[in-house]
Amino acid sequence: MDFEFTEEQQRFRQEVRDFCLSTPRYRLVDPTEESFFSPQYYAEVAARGWLGLHWPTEYGGQGRTWVETVILNEEMGYRRAPLGDLYYQTFGLFGDFCCAHGTEQQKKQYLPRIASGKIRFARGFTEPEAGYDLTAIQTYARPDGGDYIINGPKRFITGANVAEFVLLMARTNRDTPRGKGLSFFIVDMRSPGISVTPVWSIALRTNDLFFDDVRVPADNMIGEKDRALEYLEDDPHLRYETSLGFMLGGARRTFERLVLFAREDNSRCCLGERPEVRQKLADLAIEIEALRLMTYRVAWMRSNGLTTRYEVYLEKLLEAEVDQRLTRAATDMLGLPAQLGLGAQYAPMRGMLSILASASLISFLPGSPEVLRNGIARTVLDLAT
Repeated sequence: MDFEFTEEQQRFRQEVRDFCLSTPRYRLVDPTEESFFSPQYYAEVAARGWLGLHWPTEYGGQGRTWVETVILNEEMGYRRAPLGDLYYQTFGLFGDFCCAHGTEQQKKQYLPRIASGKIRFARGFTEPEAGYDLTAIQTYARPDGGDYIINGPKRFITGANVAEFVLLMARTNRDTPRGKGLSFFIVDMRSPGISVTPVWSIALRTNDLFFDDVRVPADNMIGEKDRALEYLEDDPHLRYETSLGFMLGGARRTFERLVLFAREDNSRCCLGERPEVRQKLADLAIEIEALRLMTYRVAWMRSNGLTTRYEVYLEKLLEAEVDQRLTRAATDMLGLPAQLGLGAQYAPMRGMLSILASASLISFLPGSPEVLRNGIARTVLDLAT
């Protein structure tokens, strides 16, 4: 692996930085209501042709490498770009899955419209009784002529209230073992029979969905029947790494703000002069750099056609743990004022509440540290879990 970026990649990074600095973030009246998603900002990114950078040009992409995609994500994450989960779920989950397993008709029908920003996808996997354990999914797709009739609930489907489509995982065979018999469907959110109920978390809005005799054309099944979980196991990126690089950028930004705060602290016991604070910040600097190298290693491997299985689990686990340690460090250093929101009087670093609130949530999406460690045990140590 070459640790140096090419001149072209460095120019692209600067282009993204210039865009982020010059483009308004379109402050949302209620960020929670739209799950930190700004349609205007999303449209600006699409206008640059940056949705699906590494996709083939014939499907609306630019034919770049995964490294450029991570550069884009890192810089967007650093600037807190209001793209929400729909950004990752649309091009990182559905788009990449469609490129790998969609039919030619599906690629031509959906990918160019994603790249132009015209349509967005939510991820429809989890249910009230099926969180990390997707083998417990009960939503059922029953064949009916040239269609499927879908019935069942979905829970924590972030972005479904503003997405045009959902990539739905449903059971298509009830006679197979529990881990089999699941398939992916492209479902239009305007289809009759879909109800959307808001669910409020500590950090953002998510949604419960219910499918009541929702009719979906059989041609909207994407990938082979009964193989949905197999696809996710074979390529963990589709489940865990759709936001590759975005959280890295956010961690860098928060860390830099913490260091600046420690340097400029004018209290009687200046934070920047306290050995325990200096040691904690030094440890965080090392961990964030390790995360950065691991993130770009995954991108480099995918750019060169190499298989990334345990590397994906490792990168996601490192990302979650760095995020948690960074949050704890911020809370320890700032004390009670860390709980003040954006714009509040006396709020240090212009308010940290939204970052602290989202950190605990992000660290467990889409897999807990225990689930990720199980993945490493299976793929590296060949241990049954």
